Amino acid sequence: MKRTIENWPLGNVYALKNDIDPSPPFQRSVVWTLSQQQLFIDSILRNIDVPKIYLAIATDERYEWKVVDGQQRLTAIWEFMDGKYQIADDAKDVNDRRTVHVIANNYFDDLPPALKVRQNGYTLSVVILEEEEEQEIEDMFLRLQNGTSLNSAEKRNAIPGNTKAFVRDLAESHELFTKLVFFRNSRYAHHEIVAQMMLIERMGGPTPYTHTQLTNMYKQDTDRNGRTFSRSSAEARKLERVLDFLLRAFSSDDKRALALTDDEGRTRLLTKLNVISLYTVASELLESYAFNDRYKDFCNWFIDFEGRRSKGPPEEDDEMYGYQQAIIQRTGAVAAQRTRREVLIKDLLASIPDLALLDDQRQFSQEQRYAIYQRASGKCVNPDNNPDCLRDCTWANWHADHIIPYSKGGPTIVENGQLLCPSCNWKKSDKMPTAS
Repeated sequence: MKRTIENWPLGNVYALKNDIDPSPPFQRSVVWTLSQQQLFIDSILRNIDVPKIYLAIATDERYEWKVVDGQQRLTAIWEFMDGKYQIADDAKDVNDRRTVHVIANNYFDDLPPALKVRQNGYTLSVVILEEEEEQEIEDMFLRLQNGTSLNSAEKRNAIPGNTKAFVRDLAESHELFTKLVFFRNSRYAHHEIVAQMMLIERMGGPTPYTHTQLTNMYKQDTDRNGRTFSRSSAEARKLERVLDFLLRAFSSDDKRALALTDDEGRTRLLTKLNVISLYTVASELLESYAFNDRYKDFCNWFIDFEGRRSKGPPEEDDEMYGYQQAIIQRTGAVAAQRTRREVLIKDLLASIPDLALLDDQRQFSQEQRYAIYQRASGKCVNPDNNPDCLRDCTWANWHADHIIPYSKGGPTIVENGQLLCPSCNWKKSDKMPTAS
C-alpha cells in the first residue's frame, strides 16, 4: 500500500466535497452529535490541531476519493459551511491579533471576514492511500476505528475508593447537574467538574486541577486532615452546601432567569467554566458573609455581569479585560482561576453593597475595600469640605470609613462605607486613627 501525506487547505476540502465519497460500504453512518460538530469547528477557528484525514482512491467513478477515516470531521466541515448549523451558543470569543471576535451562535456566513479566511486557510493533513486492495482498506478502517481513547475522567472512573464514589454519586444525582447545567455528562464531563470542585475545596482555593492532581486525589483517598475520605468530611459537606446554593440560585422562576433557559430548563449561563468560577465565588462568600439566603441576588448579579461582559470590556476597565483574558487563555491555570474569582467577588460586592460579614467586625475586608474604592472612582467624598483634601486617592493612600460609625451600630458593609483621604479621615476623627 502506497501512502502520500498532503496538506489541504480547508477551503479546498470544501470545494472538493462532491469528489469525495463520504459513505463507502464499510463506513458507518454519521454519528457525531451537533455539539461534537460545533466543538470541531471551534477547534479549527482556534487553530487547534485535529487528527489526519485518510482517503483512498475511489473505485466508484462518480468520485475521486473515498473516506477511510475522517467522515465525521469532513461532514462537520461541509455542513457548517453549507449553513446547516451554528457555532455553540456558549462558545468563547476568538482572539485575532488585537481583535476579539464573538462567534457564539454564528453560522459560517455570519463570521467576520478575518475568521472566514482563517477557516478556509486552515490546513488539514490528508493521507492518500493508493495501490491498495479493498480488503486492505477495510482492515485499515477497522484499525483506525478500533475504539476511542479514554479521556482523563474515564480513566479516573476506574480508580476504586470513596472519593471516586462520592464524585460519581454527586455528579449523577445532584439536580444542579441533572437539570440545570448547560453541558451533558458526555464522557463523564460532570464527574470532571465535581472532581475539580472537590480538589479546590480540599486545597482551600484555586489550585491546579490537571489529570495528575485529580488522579492523586482519587488514589490517596484521604481528606485534608489525612483521614480516609468520607462524604461526612468537612470538604464533602461544604461542596454539597455550595452546590445546593447554586441550585437554588439558578432554579429561580424570575423572568430574567427563565429567559436564559433552553426548552429543557437548562441554564445557558451554566457552562463548564462558569460553573467552576461560580463555585469558587459561592464557596468563599458562604464561608465569610451572611449570604446563604441571598441566592436570588446572586443569580441576578451574575445575569447582569454576563450581560456587561458579553458587550466587551471598555478600554479603561482593566478588571473586565483581565477577566476576559482569564476565560480565553489557560482557563485551568491557577493565575486565571484567581483572576476570575477576584474579579467576580469584587463585582458582586459592588452590586450587593449591603452584604454583611458573618463575624461582626470593624475592619472592612479587602474585597469590600475594593468595592468602596471602585464606587467612589478613587475620589475622596470630603464630607466636611476640608481644604486639605487630596481628592484623588491612589490605592495605597486612602481610608475606608464607616458612614454611620461602627461605634454607633453602623454595619461593616459596602453600603455603609465611604472613601476618605487620610487628611479627611483624621479631621473627621480629630485624631490619628488606624485606617479601618
